Amino acid sequence: MIAVLTEIPRLYYLFAKELKRKKLEFYSLTFKEEIPGKVKVVLTSESEADKVNFPCVVAATEKNVGIAVEKAYSLSRGFREYYSELIIGIDPGEKPGLAVVGDGSVVHVARLNSPEAVKSALEDILRIYSCQKVRIKVGNGGGVFRLRLLKVLQESFSFDIEIVNEHATTPSLGRGDVQPSIRDIIAAINIALKQGRKLKERVEIKATLGEIKNIQRDSRQRSGNITISRALAERVAKGELTMERAIELHIQRKS
Repeated sequence: MIAVLTEIPRLYYLFAKELKRKKLEFYSLTFKEEIPGKVKVVLTSESEADKVNFPCVVAATEKNVGIAVEKAYSLSRGFREYYSELIIGIDPGEKPGLAVVGDGSVVHVARLNSPEAVKSALEDILRIYSCQKVRIKVGNGGGVFRLRLLKVLQESFSFDIEIVNEHATTPSLGRGDVQPSIRDIIAAINIALKQGRKLKERVEIKATLGEIKNIQRDSRQRSGNITISRALAERVAKGELTMERAIELHIQRKS
């Protein structure tokens, strides 16, 4: 259980809002109250941290409430702050699956909104967990989405990147299809646990003709009858434009 202990109204509001958004139960305490035995972590402000007599305290400012809550949640579940090695497994795709394995244990999972979102996601992870070494493992599927993700990783971080064969990493459990979000996360965990080859070459983003045609087909489905140009479709594939913006530009150029 997490407890919130601060006399700063604005910070308390932000803590409570984020905890409720994540659907996490928490205690609201004052400095005159005894901390209940069920509490594992106390959230407070940086200026009040020295006043909190508790072995596990996470201090925050208004600017990093989200990171602080995520860190408190991780600690409340028994995970550590420090690891010898963190392995980041990523199942590439339009919405990549991501898993963090710390010294052999899965400590964090997520499904990202885009390949480019990996930069902020990884920065947040490194604010929550400290480690001696980071390795990044990326599945070998995903086409242009994989290239976009790898380019962001190469431009933003200096960690070693390994390319992992995705064979047998994507699950098919029980009857029916596994939900895409769960499937991508399980695949990311499996990728993190497999051996890969070190990526040595610099990545350049280039969409295949098939990927461009798929984007053009998607533009017709989303707009009703508009097929964006090959040039616009290629920019969408590279992540330079959203589909919505590409359709707008196509209409403007035709009018």
